[in-house]
Amino acid sequence: MIDDIIKKATGGLDGIVDDLLKSAKGKVQEKISEAFAIGKLKSFKDNVERIGQVKTILNPDSIVSLNNIFFDEAVLLDSEKIESFSQFGTKQVLVEGGPGQGKSLYLRKLCIIEGAGSNFIPIFIEFRNLGYKKKLKEELMEAIEDLGVKLDNSLFDFLAKSEKIVLFLDGFDEVPNNERTRIARELETIVRTYPDLRIVVSSRPDSGMGSSFYFSKRKISPMSLDTQKKFVNYLYKSDKEAESINTILSNSDFISEVTTTALLLTLFTITYNARQFKPDSLSEFYSLIFPTMLYRHDRMKMGFERERKAGLTDYQMQRLFNSLSFLSLNDNNTRFPSYLFQDYLHNSAKLDGLPENLEDRLIDDITSITALIVRDGFNEFSFTHKSIQEYFASVFISMLSEDRKIGFYKLVINDFNEFRKWQNTLSFLETIDERNYTKYFLIPYKKNALCLDDNSSININYPSLIKLIGSDSKVRIDESGKLKNFYWGDTLSSVLYVRYSEFAKDAINSYLQGKALMLAEFLSYCDESDYVNFQDLDGDYVIVIDKFFKENKIQKEVTMYLSQKFENSSFKDEVLNLEANLEISDKVTDAILPF
Repeated sequence: MIDDIIKKATGGLDGIVDDLLKSAKGKVQEKISEAFAIGKLKSFKDNVERIGQVKTILNPDSIVSLNNIFFDEAVLLDSEKIESFSQFGTKQVLVEGGPGQGKSLYLRKLCIIEGAGSNFIPIFIEFRNLGYKKKLKEELMEAIEDLGVKLDNSLFDFLAKSEKIVLFLDGFDEVPNNERTRIARELETIVRTYPDLRIVVSSRPDSGMGSSFYFSKRKISPMSLDTQKKFVNYLYKSDKEAESINTILSNSDFISEVTTTALLLTLFTITYNARQFKPDSLSEFYSLIFPTMLYRHDRMKMGFERERKAGLTDYQMQRLFNSLSFLSLNDNNTRFPSYLFQDYLHNSAKLDGLPENLEDRLIDDITSITALIVRDGFNEFSFTHKSIQEYFASVFISMLSEDRKIGFYKLVINDFNEFRKWQNTLSFLETIDERNYTKYFLIPYKKNALCLDDNSSININYPSLIKLIGSDSKVRIDESGKLKNFYWGDTLSSVLYVRYSEFAKDAINSYLQGKALMLAEFLSYCDESDYVNFQDLDGDYVIVIDKFFKENKIQKEVTMYLSQKFENSSFKDEVLNLEANLEISDKVTDAILPF
């Protein structure tokens, strides 16, 4: 059990420290003795124990043991249950999963389990808590110091090479958008410098780590219907309650296709138990969350209605929560201190024309009644899950004026960092703001990606090509130029419109198949420093595709090749038909409406 594991893990740290002391010499040995002194080691052990204590949306009012809420079968990596680091078969791993698939809880569980074996010192760090003012290595050292162990460069160097450390780095997708490329490259530098350092990184897909060939990628599989039923049985002690929900899952393809993540399945059980209502779309599903949570606790107690200190109506509370979600997401903050929470609420109240000076009362209402934002440490608050913040931010955007929507959609088309911030919000807007999303985002994006000219011909330019395949995409080759593998970078297309991205990648693959001699010559005549950088551990070479195209001056040739491939596809007709149908719809609306 997890509680027992925690005891073993923290007890086992003493033996690991003894091993480190025996293998160290001179000043490093003294530093280890100082860093892991009895008082400091106890503090570190306490922090290891806290990793197994969490809050959940099912039990937001209390801290619960990970053992009581984690269901192993809900998190399968490529359909495989992995319960220890050794099962990965590699030293650096990227665990990818969509919103609510249990990435964070899974890393916490692995951290506890690895400590139980008394072979490693497990260190759990959340990317969202780093400052991004210094190099990543320094930020990690400071985070480890917060756990109770102070390191300098020489001690970090020794520990990283000792094969006694496992870093669990949670939530790469929560790295600020303008810092992701830098952090990804610095993470790769750490791996190159310390190839024996065990690292597990969790992230949403297409968040900036996709092109890294240093990390073995494992994806969390969607829960099957059978697993969903087992999960519901695990959640509820009442057989009757579980049976009712499982009957709906069995009889509704839509519901069971949506509830493939632990979060969404848990939210469905909460909303259904409160309302006995079955949604018909993902957006409708999320729309039930706020009103359900607003009265969830009250329904548990006959005749009781919890007092709202701010005195707002349901409608006002929801509008305020929409604004709060938008403002905090715009700042890339899922977690924030109380003063920032107050600032968001102050501005949200102004946007919605509510009375001033309600911030403290609103904090109490939102955290104690809805539990969609909870206390997270001393004087800190966080959304129960980022996808909740993203949905309600989309509701806020859907209620803006058309001019402001146009501005928002232009922003995410033209700025990839902004797109990354709003990408899950856009998936909600596709449903709840369908017309504006299609007219001001989807059609302009597609036409821009295809570089359609005035004659509706496709003339893809080089910047557009790079946007389709990723500026940091790489190809692995042998000395003869034979293609071995690709490491595609993350792009707007790879998230938003996978068909464009996959088509472009297939075309570039075919193009490079015919460039084996040029690739081999590129290796032969490149600078010595580039040659060394291109070399991979397995004797192959990894080349940045963009660099290859530019240095061989074949940008025009490859764009013409890709343009012709797209011209011969169905993509152009699809976007032109989409635009024509929208125009017809607008004309019908104009003809019917009297204003």
